Amino acid sequence: MLEIKNLSVEYEHKPVVRGVSLSLAPGEIYCIIGRSGNGKSTILNAVNGTLGAGGRITEGEISLSGEVLFGNGKYSGAIHRMHGRQLAWISQYPQRSFDPLFTIGKQMRELMLIKRRISKAQAKIEGCRLFEKLQLSDSERVWNSYPHELSGGMCQRVAIAMALVNEAEILLADEPTSALDVTIQAELVRLLRNVANTEKLGILLVTHNMDVAHALSDRIGVLRDGILTEVEDKRVTAFH
Repeated sequence: MLEIKNLSVEYEHKPVVRGVSLSLAPGEIYCIIGRSGNGKSTILNAVNGTLGAGGRITEGEISLSGEVLFGNGKYSGAIHRMHGRQLAWISQYPQRSFDPLFTIGKQMRELMLIKRRISKAQAKIEGCRLFEKLQLSDSERVWNSYPHELSGGMCQRVAIAMALVNEAEILLADEPTSALDVTIQAELVRLLRNVANTEKLGILLVTHNMDVAHALSDRIGVLRDGILTEVEDKRVTAFH
């Protein structure tokens, strides 16, 4: 599904990621683990086409479901077409990805409209059904809430719901548990594992938390100085 081949990225002409290759199948969770500054989030941003100022892919190819997102030194039109559809994103602070001026329901319906025409009533039914599936019990309150009215854990579940509403194939997750307390972390890990299994959603996740990586992943890659090494034994306990 997702293929990254020999990816190298630099910021301000300084190499950050070097020769990274990995693949991700439907329903699989791949965790990239490493210390801060080693380039974990850079890999996600490269896949998402959001490297920002000073960031540049110097080598490699990225494809999703057979379509090239990056190749021959440039991004293709597919990267824009797949945002909010096949390719979804959740971050450490999901509240920041929501517009604070609009309710969750309004933002979710706008996302649904990317792919199809849908009435307000039907959007609410489908959205609330998804919230309940993701164990947000008071789904109608969530639908009518503004982002600041929800906890961090609830916002993460809403972000996952938004990934599922348009049947995303890949979820890019940037340190999604690090801002949560230990109990909520455990709940989110179980939820992500269940979503991957039931929805066949491929998840590429970066974290510095080895416990999260062990509990969640099918495979682990350790990133040191921009070089990714896949770990054959998930019992690895250090990434110095």
